[in-house]
Amino acid sequence: MLKLSALGGAVLGLLAVRLLQPMAQILFAAHMAQHLLLIAIVAPLLALAGLEIRTPPLVGWGLFVAIFLFWHWPVFFRWAAQEPFGELLELGSILAAAYCFWSAVLAPGHLSDGARALMVMTAAVLTDLPGVVMLFSPVALCTMPAENAARFGLTPLSDQQLAGLLMWVPANLVFFAVATFLFARWIGAHHRAVTP
Repeated sequence: MLKLSALGGAVLGLLAVRLLQPMAQILFAAHMAQHLLLIAIVAPLLALAGLEIRTPPLVGWGLFVAIFLFWHWPVFFRWAAQEPFGELLELGSILAAAYCFWSAVLAPGHLSDGARALMVMTAAVLTDLPGVVMLFSPVALCTMPAENAARFGLTPLSDQQLAGLLMWVPANLVFFAVATFLFARWIGAHHRAVTP
């Protein structure tokens, strides 16, 4: 039942990504909301549904962090935003990398829950960097090619700041919740093992 519910949630998350597409063409924050849905909702739910990708945990972690940071570098982001194939490649590779990461974190394997919690925390900290830069930058570094933030009462800079805030706070809520759960389970198992 859990697997079916997780799969249904992942499908709904993908539908939300698709429904955001028209707004994401003109609002950078909507495009970052698509990223947020993919990495913090769709990918972990797919992993919970049992659709695993067998990659070594550190490979999944490194792939996720590298691809996430790559697509949030302004030059590569701008290229992807201007080309329909580029945007599909961007969103698809972010989902695939996040899926590899969450499969390694959530699937049973050789890692302890403490190691999994550490993977989640370090990934969260490293993938926070673009959001922090976007939030505190004095100029708009990333805008959509057809940017129309004014339609929503925003400037390109405030649109970017909203995008940075979305990347920083909601994503961390998911990552930190998972890490806390794994850490607590690890401590509990360790406590049970040493208690007579």
